[in-house]
Amino acid sequence: MTIESIVIDKLTEEKVDENNTTSDSGTLKKKIGFKVINDKGNLFIIDKWLTIVDGKSDDDYSKDAYDASKSEIDAWDNSFAKIGKIFNPDSGKIE
Repeated sequence: MTIESIVIDKLTEEKVDENNTTSDSGTLKKKIGFKVINDKGNLFIIDKWLTIVDGKSDDDYSKDAYDASKSEIDAWDNSFAKIGKIFNPDSGKIE
């Protein structure tokens, strides 16, 4: 499969606890969310919470969030590799 698009669907700052659950007494973090679509139209939503750093741009945060998400995005996309293939019970193989 091929990734068709990665669209930012969240870019907010919220206070969260150590589990990244919203909390009034938590630490202020940047939340970056991506909507990923592959060439078959399948959709994957992933969010990353990042520590806020003075002088960092939204572009920087987006790059960091993407880098932190890449292995999960790749695993999701690769999970479709065998979908639609035929299993041959005689050979025990997916063809």
